[in-house]
Amino acid sequence: MQQPNLINTAEPANPHRSARRFISCLCLLLSGGLAAQLLSIIVVRAASSDIQAGGMLADIITQYLANYFLGIAFVVLSVSNLLIKRGLVEYKRLRMPTITLAASTAIVAFMLIPRMDYLRETALLDGLPVLYAPSAAYFITLSALSISLLLIQLASGGVLLWRQLNH
Repeated sequence: MQQPNLINTAEPANPHRSARRFISCLCLLLSGGLAAQLLSIIVVRAASSDIQAGGMLADIITQYLANYFLGIAFVVLSVSNLLIKRGLVEYKRLRMPTITLAASTAIVAFMLIPRMDYLRETALLDGLPVLYAPSAAYFITLSALSISLLLIQLASGGVLLWRQLNH
């Protein structure tokens, strides 16, 4: 008597499938959040009649979202390091964009924006808008650096998503 073939040959078992989907979901969430952050900053700055108030609101949005982005980047980096230890070396490609994203996020949210807020407050105490204060050149430099780091943050989030979805 012939025995039936009970082996399913449709798809091999993958023990790390849920971890891969989890990282993909986090990368999608991170990239979508970064794009939404950029869009909200543009809308707030464009819709505000007061340039200084619009900049302050955009900075507040950036600072609040930075905590979420840093948390997601930490989880992506941790899970990818665990998968690398388990032999999935293709996750080494996620390390550099994640570290770049986390570093640029931390620099903007915890170093540049508080300094720009201090310059705004000291200018307002003198009764001037920040662009007419003696520290206007320094503020413009910090603002340009902040915007360039936000663009680096967006680009590294895009690279992270692209590398995760294209094995």
